[in-house]
Amino acid sequence: MAKIEEKMLPIYVELNRPGITTEEVEDVYARWVKDYDKDMADLNYFVSSNNAYVVEKALKHKNDALILDAACGTGLVGVELTKRGFHNLHGLDRSTAMLEQAKQKGIYKKMMCASLGPNRLGIPDDTYDAVVMSGAVGSGHVDGSCLEEFIRIVKPGGYVVMDTTLKFFHRVSYQGKSWDEIIDNHIMAGRWVTVTRRLVEQSFNSLDGIQYAFQVK
Repeated sequence: MAKIEEKMLPIYVELNRPGITTEEVEDVYARWVKDYDKDMADLNYFVSSNNAYVVEKALKHKNDALILDAACGTGLVGVELTKRGFHNLHGLDRSTAMLEQAKQKGIYKKMMCASLGPNRLGIPDDTYDAVVMSGAVGSGHVDGSCLEEFIRIVKPGGYVVMDTTLKFFHRVSYQGKSWDEIIDNHIMAGRWVTVTRRLVEQSFNSLDGIQYAFQVK
C-alpha cells in the first residue's frame, strides 16, 4: 500500500493535543460538527466502514440485531451499518451537538447522551447483540475503563467491535493499566474471547490502527 501523507487540519491538531481535557474535547466537537463529515472524508476515515464490515461478518447478516453505536458522533458508523441492512440501531455520545447532527440522518431508533467510562450507563444488562465504537480512543476521549460496561450490556454470545489509532495508543491508560492490559484482563477473567485483533494500515489519515472484535461470554 502506498504511503499517504498525514493531513493536519487545524481543528484536528487541536483535538489531538496531548493532555486535552474532556471538556475541551466537547468544545472542539461543538465547533467542528457542521464540517465534521466532510473533513472525515478528506482525512481518509476508513474506520467506520472497517468496523461495520466486522460487525456484519460477526452477526452473519442478522439484520434485525440490536446494535449500540457507542461514541456515535455524527453517525458515520450508523450510515455504514445501514448500508449493510442493519436497521435496529441505537446511538450514544456525550456531545449534544454531535448527537443532533446524527439525529438528522434518521438512522437511530434511540439516541442517548452519556459519557463512556467506569460510570454505569442507564442500560440494562444483556441488552445488545453488538456494541461498536469507532475512532473514540485517545486523550480526553475514551479509555479502557468503558470496556467492562460494554461487556455488561452485550448479550452472552454478542460482540464488541472497536478500534484504536496507534499514534494515540499510549495516551489511554486507566488506573495504571494500558488499553491492551485491560482487554487482556477481561480475557483472563473469562468475560470475552478474541475474534479479531489485527493491524489495519492507514485506517485513518495515513495512520495505522488496531481493529478488535470480542465475543462476550
